[in-house]
Amino acid sequence: MSIHSNDEHKSSGQSATLRLNIAPQPKAERAREPITPSRGLVRGQFPSTKMLRMIAWESQLEQKACYHFEYSPAVLAFREQPKTLYLPYLDRMYRYTPDFELTLYNGEICYVEVKPLLKLRSPQVMERLQLANQFIAEKGHKFIVLTDTELNYPTRIRNFSILRPYLRFEIPSHILSQAKTWLAQANNPKFKDLSHFLDSQITAFALLAQLQIGFEFDKPLNNSTELFIVSTGDQHETCLFAFRTGNDFEQCAVPTNPHT
Repeated sequence: MSIHSNDEHKSSGQSATLRLNIAPQPKAERAREPITPSRGLVRGQFPSTKMLRMIAWESQLEQKACYHFEYSPAVLAFREQPKTLYLPYLDRMYRYTPDFELTLYNGEICYVEVKPLLKLRSPQVMERLQLANQFIAEKGHKFIVLTDTELNYPTRIRNFSILRPYLRFEIPSHILSQAKTWLAQANNPKFKDLSHFLDSQITAFALLAQLQIGFEFDKPLNNSTELFIVSTGDQHETCLFAFRTGNDFEQCAVPTNPHT
C-alpha cells in the first residue's frame, strides 16, 4: 500500500457485496522470511496461466496471493498495481495504489491490499485502510485485506507450484468423463491409482490442477494423496482464500465448504 499527498476531488458511488464460497482454511503456518526489511524488498514475477502473462509481485506475501488468485475459480482475472485512487480526507487528498485488482465471475471488482498482520496494529496503517475501504465502497466495489494469516500455507503453495505447469494441459472430454466415472466407483482412490488408470501421470496432474478432481490442498501431494469427487455445483463461486473486510479488519470471512 502506498499513499501520498495530492490534490483531487471526491466522487461517490454505491456500496457492493462480495459473495464467494470460501474453501475451509486450516490454521496458517508462520514461517521465517529469508529477507528482512533492512535488506531491501523481495521482488519477482509470477507466471500466470490465467492471465497469460507475468504478474509482478513485491513481497513473498504478494507472491502467495498470486497463487491463490490463480487457482480460485471465483477469480476471473487479476492484475497488480491496477490504478491510482485519490482519497479525500479532511482538507487533503491522498494518492493510493492497491496491490491487486480482482475481477470476479459474478462481475464484481475487488481491490486487494496485502500486508503482514503485524502492520495492521499500527493506528496510521489502520486509518489508511479504513479510508481506502470507505472510498472504494462508495465507488461500488469491494476492498479486502490479505495477511500472512490468510496466505501463509507452505504446503498449499508447494502443491500449487507443482501443479501450475498442468493448468494449460488440454484434457479430452472422453478422458475427463472416464476419470470421473472411475473416481465415483473407486474404493479409497489415491493419486497413484488415478495415474495408473489413465496410464498418464501428466493427465492425472492436470485433472487436479484444473480442479476436476479434488484433493486436500494442505497435505503434501504425492502418490498416496487421497482423491475425492468435486461438487457439481457452481465452481465459479469457489474462493480458495479467506479475507478481511470492514472497518476493523479483525475477522476473516467465515469459510464455507464448496464440496457440500
